[in-house]
Amino acid sequence: METQRETMDTVLDEDMTEDVTLIDDEPDTASEPDTPDDLVFELDELNVYYGSFRAVRDVDMQVKSNEITAFIGPSGCGKTTVLRCFNRMNDLIETARVTGNLHYHGVDLYDRRVDPVEVRRRIGMVFQKPNPFPKSIYDNIAYGPRVGGLAKKGSELDEIVETSLRKAALWDEVKDRLKDSALGMSGGQQQRLCIARAIATSPDVVLMDEPCSALDPIATARIEELMQELKDEYSIVIVTHNMQQAARVSDQTAFFSVEVSSESDTRTGILVEFDRTEQIFSNPSDERTENYVTGRFG
Repeated sequence: METQRETMDTVLDEDMTEDVTLIDDEPDTASEPDTPDDLVFELDELNVYYGSFRAVRDVDMQVKSNEITAFIGPSGCGKTTVLRCFNRMNDLIETARVTGNLHYHGVDLYDRRVDPVEVRRRIGMVFQKPNPFPKSIYDNIAYGPRVGGLAKKGSELDEIVETSLRKAALWDEVKDRLKDSALGMSGGQQQRLCIARAIATSPDVVLMDEPCSALDPIATARIEELMQELKDEYSIVIVTHNMQQAARVSDQTAFFSVEVSSESDTRTGILVEFDRTEQIFSNPSDERTENYVTGRFG
């Protein structure tokens, strides 16, 4: 039976620990299932509604640690909507609500005791269009650690900025102009800066919503190389319209499609198939998946 989640009514945690537990009270056994160590997310009959309209229905999948999971499918099939559930970005939409179950390392992300701000610190996000703050390169990276209280001294902040830029393969390009405006960087550099900003708060997961769609092929190749380097430390979930990109970079692939109601002509996103990437692209089990990856539709 579906249980409606109260996505906006939350209880803030004031004593967050450094482990994965996001709630301060001992949860019920039902909300803390035993979870294998290599699983980051478990989705069970996940549905997303905007008002009375069900945008995505009955999504079941398991996202593994230190892997890249790609979401592919035609426009309007719910890829980004599901991605935004992982760090509760849909909470910011007044009419949105989530039903079903979404567990992060065994913790129910939509439990009322979970602090969504802490969720977004642990689960960072990089958006489709590079969106650096109108600040210096240094201040873009330092913003999250400052606000989150992760650095108390200037030297600590300097170390976080340098480490984050190095992980994003950007340090050598900007180390002599850290006080320059981030808006003066190229598009590819800005997107790597946004990745560095996302990892500066020491997240566990990095979500990427079509991070290369606005970039040229050279910048795209650099971001793809960076993702392969980062997955040693982070679990990555990426939405992409580029099937070749999904085949190149991901370990698991989820194919979403659209179900059109014959009565109301409404379009609901559905998860058609979820498997290892090589299986999805070489021998999918669903004909709809094969038709999409071979270019017969979409």
